[in-house]
Amino acid sequence: MRKIAAVLLMLVLLLGLAASAQAYSDKNLEAPKAGNVVIDGDLGEWDTTRMLKIDSQSQIIDQIEHWDGEADCSMEVYAMWDEENLYLAMKIMDDTPLVYREGFPLDELDAVIFFLSTDPDADPARTEYAASDWRIVQSAYGYKNDYEFFNYIDRSMVADTKGWDTQGEYGDELVFDDYEAAITQIEGGIVWESKLPLHNLSNDAIAQLVPQAGMTVGFDFSVLDVDLPCPGIHSLRMQFSSELDGRDRTPDMHNVDANPSLWATLTFVD
Repeated sequence: MRKIAAVLLMLVLLLGLAASAQAYSDKNLEAPKAGNVVIDGDLGEWDTTRMLKIDSQSQIIDQIEHWDGEADCSMEVYAMWDEENLYLAMKIMDDTPLVYREGFPLDELDAVIFFLSTDPDADPARTEYAASDWRIVQSAYGYKNDYEFFNYIDRSMVADTKGWDTQGEYGDELVFDDYEAAITQIEGGIVWESKLPLHNLSNDAIAQLVPQAGMTVGFDFSVLDVDLPCPGIHSLRMQFSSELDGRDRTPDMHNVDANPSLWATLTFVD
């Protein structure tokens, strides 16, 4: 009986370890190689059949009570690449897009967040951020095709930043060199097209990501939505990799901000 009990205890422990060990979500976005991309808010040169969608209640990780359906907040995301740049385009459905207020944290306004590992050899089961893991918040302010863009690079969860620290937290700052972006209005929302030169996510201690066809890296995407820029009101947040049930939601229940093993992935293809 003691032997049986010991075996059962060992099985329970092993099952517990298996349940706690995670290695990226099985959700993936394919990014084709870019041709002649013009950053103008027109996605005519994009393959929009390859996309990730954020449009379901299970993807809400905060403020579920503020979601009134896809017209209130949802999005499609497309990606392309070349050896020096990552291109991201977003079709965002929002009945009150681009709510912005000077001096507010970008995490409390209309914004998007993308998560990216610039190390293709990173352990997909790691539960803490490495220096090559990035949480990048992007926001914009403007009207009638005249927009300002802001970046916030959150490195607060990285134990050893290797010299690349948090920048742009309170907006009004374009952190990246040679960054390009454009927004166009569509019925019910906006299209947002951007180019991020990958040299921005490197320094003497962090190697630059050089995409190649067939390479897969950790990646994920959030959309934040508010309807009024009021103090103390945080954003409805939806996350691509999330699959939550029930209505009692907090970001800690799917904490991609601290645990990259929860992320989805991005695969570079021809």
